[in-house]
Amino acid sequence: METAAEAQQRLIDDFAEFSDDPFSLYEYLLGFAADLPVMPDEEKKRARLVEGCQSQVWLNAHRGADGNLAIALDSDTLIVRGVLHAIVQIYSGRPDDEIRTTDFTFLEQTELADLFSAERQSGIEAVMRDIRKAVAEV
Repeated sequence: METAAEAQQRLIDDFAEFSDDPFSLYEYLLGFAADLPVMPDEEKKRARLVEGCQSQVWLNAHRGADGNLAIALDSDTLIVRGVLHAIVQIYSGRPDDEIRTTDFTFLEQTELADLFSAERQSGIEAVMRDIRKAVAEV
C-alpha cells in the first residue's frame, strides 16, 4: 500500500500534465471533483462542519476496521470538492503518524494555489487542522 507521501506525489504527477494551461488544469480539477462521493444529507447532519472555510465543508472521520482513520469530505462548491478529493486520497486510511507528518503540498506543487484566493487556501488549512484533530479525538 502506498504511503500518504506517495499518494500525494502520484496526484501531483497526474495534475502536472496540465500545468502549462491553467484552463485545462482547472477543468481537470472539476472533473476530479465529480469523482468524490457525495455525502448523504443524513451523514452531513452527523459530520463536523469545518469552521474557517469560505464554502461549506463537511468532515466525517471514523476508525476503520484496521484502526486507521477513514475520512469522508464534501463541500457545496465544486472546485473545493476537487481539492477535498485529493485530501481523501492522500490521507484516508493512512496510519495516524502519516496523517500528522505528511504536509499537504498538493496545491503549491500543482500550481492550483494560483487559482485559489487566500480565503479558500485558509479554508483548506482549516480542513487539514480538523483532520489532524480527528486523529487524536476519534
